[in-house]
Amino acid sequence: RVREEPTAPMSRADDERPPKRRRVLSDAEDEPTRELQRDPLDIRGSLLELHQNMPSFSDVCVVVEGSKSSQEFACIGAVLASASRPLAAMLYGESSRMVTPSAGSSRPRLVLRGTEPWCFDLLLRYVHGLQVALDVDMALTLYHAADYYEVLPLRDGCCAFLLDAVDQANCISLLCRSQTVGCEPLETRCVELLAYDHLAAVSKRDCAFASLDPRLLERVLRRDTLVCATEEETVLALLRWYDDADLPAAGSTSHATSQSSDDRPPPSEERYGWLLRLLRHVRWNLLPPASHIPPYLPISPHISPYLPIS
Repeated sequence: RVREEPTAPMSRADDERPPKRRRVLSDAEDEPTRELQRDPLDIRGSLLELHQNMPSFSDVCVVVEGSKSSQEFACIGAVLASASRPLAAMLYGESSRMVTPSAGSSRPRLVLRGTEPWCFDLLLRYVHGLQVALDVDMALTLYHAADYYEVLPLRDGCCAFLLDAVDQANCISLLCRSQTVGCEPLETRCVELLAYDHLAAVSKRDCAFASLDPRLLERVLRRDTLVCATEEETVLALLRWYDDADLPAAGSTSHATSQSSDDRPPPSEERYGWLLRLLRHVRWNLLPPASHIPPYLPISPHISPYLPIS
């Protein structure tokens, strides 16, 4: 029988001996990683280079037919598609049948109608990273084009410019045009300017005040936040809108016009009907007694019999 040798007890030194180091595996998940991204300025530089060498790199000819003129633009379809969802659909998607196939060495052609050539040129410059200089008229038209082609950063930039441009001298014209181009923020800003103590000032300074849609004027008068120095100013503003005459400011005793109000033909019956409707929104209880109303207030013989004053 084999005799078993007794095992020696483990010493304290053996207990404190560090465990054997495990071999590090060279798996990819254990290796350090880093993500690199192209600098936006470098991307913009490439877009600028593409724009400068458009004749060499272009693969589609965009024909823009405006109201009075048309112009051809050599374009890179992929760049347009990356900036505009509608243009992407026209070039590569469901609406690609709008592109005329190329014949020989000519490029495929895409015809755009309802956009002015100068406006598309600015849009193209913006897509390629170039700066676009704006004035109010250009911003309105460019807003409409950018909204239609869904170049949203350009649309929002034009909108911000227009909001900053609103003042007493152009409020009405911008209000009317905001509805034409569908710019709701601009319409709201103009209505707020009229409502917050500027109705009288705008009626005197903006030459387009008489052309204001009476529905918009009623919208302003119905606002609970309508502010005016005196209710007399509100009545004078309505008279200016109805008569299209330069009335004196409230408190003035003089009145001079290039043509006597007696000599001017009366406004249309429709306008007169709107005047009566708008006058219902005047807070007549805030006006002074009839005997103290200045003589220039009922300036027009066409409406003075209908004012609720004696």
